[in-house]
Amino acid sequence: MAEGFADLALRVMAGARWFAGKGRPVRVVRVLPLPWTVHRDDPAPGALVGVRSVLVVVAHDDVHPVATDTYQFLLAVRRPGPAEAPGAYGPCHDTSVTGAADPLEVADATRDPEAMAAVLTALAGSAAPSAGPSDLHPSSDTGAIHHHLLVPLPAADLRPRPFTGEQSNSSVFYGEALILKVFRRLEIGHNLDIVVHEALGRDAAGGTAVLYGWSEARWTDGRQVLGADLAMLTERFHDAHDGWRLALDACAAGADFSTEAEALGRTLRLVHEGLARQFPTEDLDGDALAAAMTERLDTAQRTAPALRPYAPALRTAFAVLAGRRVPAQHVHGDFHLGQVLRTTDGWRVIDFEGEPLKTLAERWAPDSRWRDVAGMLRSFDYASAAARPASAALARTWRQRCRTGFLSGYCGGPPATSDLAVLRAYEADKAVYEVVYEVRNRPDWVEIPLAAVAELASPSSDPSGGQSPNPEEK
Repeated sequence: MAEGFADLALRVMAGARWFAGKGRPVRVVRVLPLPWTVHRDDPAPGALVGVRSVLVVVAHDDVHPVATDTYQFLLAVRRPGPAEAPGAYGPCHDTSVTGAADPLEVADATRDPEAMAAVLTALAGSAAPSAGPSDLHPSSDTGAIHHHLLVPLPAADLRPRPFTGEQSNSSVFYGEALILKVFRRLEIGHNLDIVVHEALGRDAAGGTAVLYGWSEARWTDGRQVLGADLAMLTERFHDAHDGWRLALDACAAGADFSTEAEALGRTLRLVHEGLARQFPTEDLDGDALAAAMTERLDTAQRTAPALRPYAPALRTAFAVLAGRRVPAQHVHGDFHLGQVLRTTDGWRVIDFEGEPLKTLAERWAPDSRWRDVAGMLRSFDYASAAARPASAALARTWRQRCRTGFLSGYCGGPPATSDLAVLRAYEADKAVYEVVYEVRNRPDWVEIPLAAVAELASPSSDPSGGQSPNPEEK
């Protein structure tokens, strides 16, 4: 039976990996069809009528004021045919979405190769390259879409193939050369991942993918003109291997990973240097930083009482920031082994959207580069615990060698003692966050960050992992 699009959207979201409102009361507030990216007049059974983005604004009534989110459905609309279309959602009788009085079949376009080939053609035929978000204005009640192409598409086999793994967005491979990320939960404004990739591409800093282009939309919602990025097209790395899996396999086999860790540290330094050239820098008030970390600790103890014995020592670790001016810049914000790929050309950093639970304003805010360094050090700790090597001693040695290599690569040598004190505070802050996360999501894993908290709270804790600081800092 054909559905209205609001009902269809609720049904699809209930089972979608990218829907963030599972388990919460949700209702559709508005359905906003955007202009067709592709539109054809083909009456043949099963024919592709067109591809369009439809925005679904949903409300969650379990908070006050009521919270709303906007999700993108990239639809392939087809004539009913003898075979089910790839990614089929079912028949829809919503004329504003299908453009037809009779029910048409709607499907997830990211699963439909013909639809995604048409999307790439539309993006490749876009107007002159733009260096940033355009002054795009809705031309009608359905809004407007603009495609930006920064780099000509490669002369290669670009047949589309959907990525079938679990993601918070939806990705489509174009041959071995390109990958299109379709954003699902939209954020008003220019997407942070696009901004950073574009800036680092201009800077030629290295360590990231080439940004080929992106698509953005503007629409009218009541009296407001809103805008968001819909998708980004980037280079697909050849022979790329996930950093987490590489580290896990190396630790489980008892293989040294310190050389790779050192190279990863150098890559992060290059990325940070590029970010500092492209975005504003400032100094943060160490007193405010220490107070914020202490407040997070106090809040965390209510969820994770196991933190209480370590709270005095952790407050002391945070207090070393007091009285300092801490250099800050734009950083990755969610840096760990799952955010890096090892390619034939070295390490590459991906996904600059920042920590998912933070607001966009928080993810835009400058932070200390030690936030990213601490994130990777904590990731080495997780890998050493999750790999289950032959003994705890082997895991500890593997982790310490990774730490030493990474810090040496990042700092260009042994880190300074003053830097290690700041790093320790950021590591402790990250470990506290991890304890709360594991209590809520993976109780069987909580001992991993809790052991780190205990170590960081120890007076003998050595953030360098056994590496001597610079001689002049002794």
